[in-house]
Amino acid sequence: MVLADQLETPKGEIELGPKVSVERIWTFNGLSTLPRLVRRLRQIRPDGAIFNLHTTSFGDREITAALGLLTPVTARLGGVPTGVIAHNIIAGVELENTLLKGRPLRQTVVRAGGAAITAALVRASYLTVTLSSYHKHLTDTYPRRDISHIPHGTFDTDQPAPAPLESRPKRIVTMGKFGTYKRLETLIEAFKTLKKTPEMADYELIIGGTDHPNAEGYMAETENACREEPDIHFHGYVAEEDIARFFSTAQLSVFDYESTTGSSGVLHQTASYGAVPVFPKIGDFVDVSRDEGLEGFNYTPRSASSMASAMRDALSDLEQASQLADANYWASKGFPFDQVVGFHIEKMGQLASPMRDGSV
Repeated sequence: MVLADQLETPKGEIELGPKVSVERIWTFNGLSTLPRLVRRLRQIRPDGAIFNLHTTSFGDREITAALGLLTPVTARLGGVPTGVIAHNIIAGVELENTLLKGRPLRQTVVRAGGAAITAALVRASYLTVTLSSYHKHLTDTYPRRDISHIPHGTFDTDQPAPAPLESRPKRIVTMGKFGTYKRLETLIEAFKTLKKTPEMADYELIIGGTDHPNAEGYMAETENACREEPDIHFHGYVAEEDIARFFSTAQLSVFDYESTTGSSGVLHQTASYGAVPVFPKIGDFVDVSRDEGLEGFNYTPRSASSMASAMRDALSDLEQASQLADANYWASKGFPFDQVVGFHIEKMGQLASPMRDGSV
């Protein structure tokens, strides 16, 4: 069973098979999220509950986000074994490159609150993180807690090998929730510069995604600014069933990031479908490159000329770029989702056994 958030505009659920049901019982930024989830878990009495979490999973306001993140430890104290998949931690976020830029006092408060929430998260029955740097920080800080490093995992492990870059449309893509540390200004300027190269004049840029919750209206404003650019297209939200086609029909996937907040799912999708990533060598991109062997063409953050140069380097030698894409594809297969799921099933089995035996 999946306990999910309620949508403002109801949509059809993704087909998860006959054994999986979805209940939408909590709301983003809702103050009642914690009691609703804990109450439902007590009613269900599951063998265990796994929380797949980002720091803003339950809200983009400090109080609602923090209250939601207290749910795993609260559920555990109520008798439900809990596991946490932590995609990021406050200690790993460069706050100066977020909406808190230039606000040192506010950053101090957020750091202190983040440390308190992290201390609560590690009190779940066990916790996993997707980056080795997070694992080191947490095990150094909380040496007695059950904390493991489990990589993000690979999408669609049964997919055939990706099509060669030469056979794909002359297309560059990007995808995300934009307006905060993920931006589009540098990419759009770099794309315009790239198209001044005669042999690259017929490339198109497809922008997939939506506003970040803290940047409402950003995408509409950006799209309006590009209304005279016929080769820049705004796809909007990319549905789950469209993700494979979105990346597998592109040659490049570009990350216009000023900061990072965890292992990038979009980078793993890029690798899984054989597009060539272009990203800044900063923060968590460095960890993923080191830990999982995913590489790309790199540029200096916020530099359109550097980004344009990286894209030009990739597209000027598609043979070399294809070798990198192939290496990423095989590297991404090194830890497929079935291994991630297997780890959590084993952990939950270990936690549930003593309860069944009546020894807890």
